[in-house]
Amino acid sequence: MVVLSNPSIQQLSSNSFMRNSISSMAAAASSSAAFFTEVPLIDLSAPDAKQLIVKACEELGFFKVVNHGVPMEFISTLESESTNFFSLPLSEKQKAAPPSPFGYGNKQIGRNGDVGWVEYLLLNTHLESNSDGFLSIFGQDPQKLRSAVNNYISAVRNMACEILELMAEGLKIQQRNVFSKLVMDEESDSVFRVNHYPPCPEPQALKGRNMIGFGEHTDPQIISVLRSNNTSGLQISLADGNWISVPPDQNSFFINVGDSLQVMTNGRFKSVKHRVLTNSLKSRISMIYFGGPPLSEKIAPLPSLMKGEERSLYKEFTWFEYKRSAYNSRLADNRLVHFERIAAS
Repeated sequence: MVVLSNPSIQQLSSNSFMRNSISSMAAAASSSAAFFTEVPLIDLSAPDAKQLIVKACEELGFFKVVNHGVPMEFISTLESESTNFFSLPLSEKQKAAPPSPFGYGNKQIGRNGDVGWVEYLLLNTHLESNSDGFLSIFGQDPQKLRSAVNNYISAVRNMACEILELMAEGLKIQQRNVFSKLVMDEESDSVFRVNHYPPCPEPQALKGRNMIGFGEHTDPQIISVLRSNNTSGLQISLADGNWISVPPDQNSFFINVGDSLQVMTNGRFKSVKHRVLTNSLKSRISMIYFGGPPLSEKIAPLPSLMKGEERSLYKEFTWFEYKRSAYNSRLADNRLVHFERIAAS
């Protein structure tokens, strides 16, 4: 458990936050019950890993992996650096600049009115593009952070690509790197995010309920790789619309299917809708790698996955076009609906 002292986000007005998220909180209140014990667990070293990954992507769009090959020292070093950063006074954290797109953000999520009980850092995965001045806010030695982030991102990207290649094998696609090459491309538009959810003081009227830390959404990229400390809060939506809580597991990584992968598989894989709830006692730190394609990459269902007379459910678009559309929407919007062929016609 990570508990940070005097989190600056608590300086926000509880009344203001309550007004902005009352409807979301009411919806969350009835669904923060028992943990979902059926999250697929996949051993990446097992012979049947590729079949199990495909099954999980088709049924849930979400699973967790062990034997992932990411050294624990990379994980613990970066989590420690992140914890130190979020413990700083607000005035110091704000030196990281507002997230436009990269930097420090507090409560505001995106630019369309979404709010959450969260503060975060959004970083470019090409760390050389982040200045030492930006990195120095983490301490006296910005190279220490640069090394920690580079080591972590490199290891997690390699794991993500291994998973994507196992997906391709499981789908019997001849080109094993059909997905992974997009993430490994030098122009890959991947990003890295660190979220901090401080303990949330509950308004008396909502005592016993959970506030929204990060509202419901799907990830627009190809794949998301999530790791958090041993604090609950993550929920995913099942096919029937019910929200279920995911048990925390600080030794594993959770994998989300993104919108782009759903399109490339013509809807066979499901982009999972998820959100994060807060509580009044514990802090939660999560680190998410979003594997994205190059901006100019055209996204469309793979012909090799189209069977017989099966038609594409989506019209072709570039990642730039979809990213622009996604970031002009609200979190809970169905972002893919504008790119479906039925909607287009």
